[in-house]
This record gives sequence, C-alpha cells and structure tokens, in this order.
Amino acid sequence: MIENKNILITGGNSGIGLLAIINILRTKNNLYVVIKSESRKNEFLKTIQKYFDKNYLCKYLSIIENCDLSDLENIKKIKDYFISKKIFLDVIILNAGLQYTGSFYPKVSKQGIELTFAVNHLAHFYLVNLLKDFIKDKEESRIIITSSDVHDPNSSGGNIGKKAGLNNLVDFRKKVTGKFLNFNADESYKNSKLCNILFAKELANKLKISSRKISVITWAPGLVIPNDDSGFFRYSKRFNLFGYLIFSKAAKNILGISESLENAGKLLSEIVFDSNLNNISYVHLSNKLISFKKHKLVESKVSDEANNSELASKLWILSEEICRSFGFVTFNI
Repeated sequence: MIENKNILITGGNSGIGLLAIINILRTKNNLYVVIKSESRKNEFLKTIQKYFDKNYLCKYLSIIENCDLSDLENIKKIKDYFISKKIFLDVIILNAGLQYTGSFYPKVSKQGIELTFAVNHLAHFYLVNLLKDFIKDKEESRIIITSSDVHDPNSSGGNIGKKAGLNNLVDFRKKVTGKFLNFNADESYKNSKLCNILFAKELANKLKISSRKISVITWAPGLVIPNDDSGFFRYSKRFNLFGYLIFSKAAKNILGISESLENAGKLLSEIVFDSNLNNISYVHLSNKLISFKKHKLVESKVSDEANNSELASKLWILSEEICRSFGFVTFNI
C-alpha cells in the first residue's frame, strides 16, 4: 500500500470529491482539503466522522478553510498555507466545479468574472501556477483535473443544447468578464470543461519542456447524479426542479446511463495511485458507458478543438492576462 503522500483536493466537501476523500483517507495518506466556508466545513466533518474517528482524522486530514475558489485572493491563501507548513505535494486534484444551466443571467465572482469560468478554470489555472514549486518532481507525482466529455460537441451530452466552442478566443474575454456577450449558462459550463483540457495539455507541454516528470491527467466521470441536494447539480436544480427530477429518474432507472457517486469517487481515488499513470506527460480518461448501468474508465480522445495546441497556448496567455488585470501575478512554468 502507498502511504505518506501529500494530496491536495479542491471540490472535496460533497459529490465525487467527498467519496474520493473517504477512499483516499483509508490509505493512510495525508489529505489537504480546500473548503469554501465554515458551514460547508461543518457539513463535511459531520459526514467524514461517520467513517473515521477523530484521532485518525487529526493525523491524516487537514482543512484549508474559508477558501472560496471563485475569489482569486483566496488562492494565495492556499499557497501561504503550504509555505507556512513547509509541505511539498505529490498529487493535486482539481475537482471543484459548478454549473447553473437554466439561468438566464450570469453569476459573477468577486473579481467580476463569470462564475463557471472563474471556478472551473481560472481558479485552478492560478492555483497550479502558484503551487508549481511545491509539487515534487517525481514519476509518481500528478495533477488530476476533473473535466467532462461534454467539452466535445460530438459526444452524447455535448451535442445536446448549446455546444462547446471557443471560436479561437475571439471576443472570449468579453464573454467571461465585463459584458458577458451572448451569455448561455449551458455553453459556459461546456466551455469551462474545454478550457480544463486545453489548460491541462498546455501545462503538460510546459512541464515536459522543463523536464519535469509530473503527469497531467484529465478525466470525465460520466453522468453522475447524487441522491441528495449536495454536489454538482445543486445550482442547476433550482432553475428547473421538475425537469431535473424527471431527467435524473430516467437516466438512473430507465436508460441506465448514469454513474453512481460511489463508483465515480472510487475511480478518482484510483487515478491518484495508479502506477500506469506515472510520468506519462498527458492523458485523458473517460468513464464510458459499456452496457446498462455499467461503465469502464478508458484512455480516450478529446475533441478536435481540445487538441488545438495553438488554442491551448492562447488560452494560457489570456488566463494570465485576466489574472494580471486584477492584480494577481502568475509565473511561467
């Protein structure tokens, strides 16, 4: 059993992240969980204490609290935490994500950035830039990003409703800051998942150029529908509860296309430790539906747009520019 790794996770207080944390904690590795607020922390601890006693949690679990990722100021707090503790990381899991499909109006971050882009992409982009010197340069080290196959307009899910597309970043800055041109919440989510993959591919390229061994992995968990009000759909449910209830029942019981939280969390925890993913530069893994209610995690192709290395480089530069415009300076990896 692999022990004593230092693992940072965002988006761990509910949904897939929470189930992954339960699995990872059983392995006696050190987990650092970023949590948005005091109330979320209390909910998280209430759940996690059902599985582990307090002494065990004191040894293996640390919480970086009051850290709303939509506010770039809070990303600095994460870096300061690891500086103060003199901790170096083996694994970073970028799992935080939100969507509020159904809303006609954009939600915005403290910096005035459209919230989906702010949390799903920009916060993680900035976090990796700040923590680059705190990631051990080892073959087992990795950065894992939870994306989605809806980034691909040809995928099931990606071809429903407004499709992902960055249009070579023409006017894209105006879509995510300031004027929010032609805002569509569904498109914003799909585009953020496309940004995840473009960011990951450019990150892997930069790490390779600097001869670092760190693997970069994007993965798509499939359609995961929780049984409660926590997790991924908690925002979008508010806009069409009736439609959501019908859809979730059909997806789970009639079509058999959804994945359970338990299985998705188990997959994420397995990606953390899988030695086949050591020093591989970049890979995209997709939890594919292979039969009724059965999925399999396999190496998978990404969309043509996600494969565009020039676009990946342009997105990296634009992300840096947006961070700098709000006074948040990033450094070249």
